[in-house]
Amino acid sequence: MTHVFVFLGVLYGIIIIFFYLFQSHFLFFPQPFSSPVDLDQNTEEVKILSSNGNMLHGWLCHDNSNRPQKLIIYFGGNAEEVSHMLPIASMIEDRAMLLVNYPGYGKSEGRPGQESFYRAALAIYDYAAQRDDIDPNNIVLMGRSIGSGPAVYLAHERQVKSVILISPFESIRAVAQSKLPFLPVSLILNHKFPSKKYAVNIDIPLLAFYGTADNIIPPLHSKRLTEYWKGEKKLIGLPSYGHNDIFGSKQLWEEIDSFLGRH
Repeated sequence: MTHVFVFLGVLYGIIIIFFYLFQSHFLFFPQPFSSPVDLDQNTEEVKILSSNGNMLHGWLCHDNSNRPQKLIIYFGGNAEEVSHMLPIASMIEDRAMLLVNYPGYGKSEGRPGQESFYRAALAIYDYAAQRDDIDPNNIVLMGRSIGSGPAVYLAHERQVKSVILISPFESIRAVAQSKLPFLPVSLILNHKFPSKKYAVNIDIPLLAFYGTADNIIPPLHSKRLTEYWKGEKKLIGLPSYGHNDIFGSKQLWEEIDSFLGRH
């Protein structure tokens, strides 16, 4: 019997070490840039230097309004190469949209991780805010799934007008612990994305969505983040939508359009 307990203890230790060493492979799914983008007269390719020397690559989609323009900065999901958002960006009226890939995604340099995502978020905002054609007092952040992490962090670190979050969470640690209750996640996780720590101090409007059928970021985690938010907030559950099809909701885009009209 002692040998059995020793064997199980060793096996458990190996499992913990495995998850610790390879956690980035379970959290991040960098997507390559594989399809050429046809730039129209309102779309500008941009390159932004992060504070750690990585060059970030993306696009700024201008609107047709008088400058300086209102801006949405979009932070995508963990398996998302953001060029697919270009058609959506062109349909949003009276707002420019800045789409930049995370480190290691698309043509952006570096490796994905909490700190590199946070650095990238700051660099993206600082780049946008110093442009003559962008109104720094009218910047809205939009974060989807893991993108809610850098969006919330950025809203805490810089002055933005409002935040839109799709399938957000209070922390990656909490999500991982709920899915892997047999592991000491708090001890071994390097990329915790502790959004709740920042949310309690953010006093600006929030619009958040979750899919009631989301089994990747269960609705409970989106609800908890909203509870921590200090400012005005609205949380909307989209019936029957899951994690990957939520952008197909007509209600989501109608609510976003209404929210942007007020903020």
